[in-house]
Amino acid sequence: MSPHSTNRAGARNTALEEAEATLADGIRYERGGVLGRARGCFEELTLQWRETPAIAAEGWWRLANIYRLQSRWEDALRAAAAGAELARTHGLPDQEADALNIEGAVWITRGEMGRARPLFERMLELSQHGSTRAKALQNLGAVAGELGELDEAERLFGESREEYRGAGDARGEANTLLNLGRLQLDRGLAEEARPTLEAAVSASRASGDLEMHAAAQLNLGMVLGALGLMGDAEERITTAYGQFTIADNPVQRVRCLMELAQLAVTKGEEDSARVCLNHAQDVATAADLPRDVAAVKARLSTLPPK
Repeated sequence: MSPHSTNRAGARNTALEEAEATLADGIRYERGGVLGRARGCFEELTLQWRETPAIAAEGWWRLANIYRLQSRWEDALRAAAAGAELARTHGLPDQEADALNIEGAVWITRGEMGRARPLFERMLELSQHGSTRAKALQNLGAVAGELGELDEAERLFGESREEYRGAGDARGEANTLLNLGRLQLDRGLAEEARPTLEAAVSASRASGDLEMHAAAQLNLGMVLGALGLMGDAEERITTAYGQFTIADNPVQRVRCLMELAQLAVTKGEEDSARVCLNHAQDVATAADLPRDVAAVKARLSTLPPK
């Protein structure tokens, strides 16, 4: 091997090591709720598509996910499309699947299940890694749940959990527990949902993912409210709201506010409920969440005139 070849190989190895370190930093910041610093890491990675295309493609879909969490819909879709195109060009099926996952998640949040489902089905066709396949199954379960197909949702969540377990992905398995608990709550099985979501809270805390931990706290709070444990419920949901505010996640902030309003109504505190719902409407309007705006307005219409 010539000295020039050795130098080029060394440069490639250095570029890969630096990109991997930047990716690890970005993921750590993202899971810690420091989204501004995470975004900077992922933006840096997207510029390195010549040197490290696989990591650059991952940078694109992770950047798209941050935009999604912050309700920057067009930015999220553009970044996901860029990641998918880069992955296709370089024959990277799992990275393409991850990009499709974020695009589908945008449409779920926007309430467009018909646009989301085919993307997750395509993910299943592309996926070569167990964790990627598990994500697709989990999100297909979420779509089924939103459409009222509860038996199908439960089946898909179960398959997703097994895929995560087989891949040794504890964080993914924690997320599936979260979805299973919410499904049990939607079925009216609050007593069954409580231990599932308590396990999700513990598992998400152990994973270090503050966003997931807050979502688990929110859903456990909803279960506790359904069981009449109002003080514990309010504490859980308020804690989740604080984390979602720090992370600038308007979708979850709206959900927390609507649940706090429901607790206030149950306690006969209609004025407090109205304050929560008015704030939720402002957040949902600013984030361009038409489905949530409509839901908040419908809830406000049920309150007695002030």
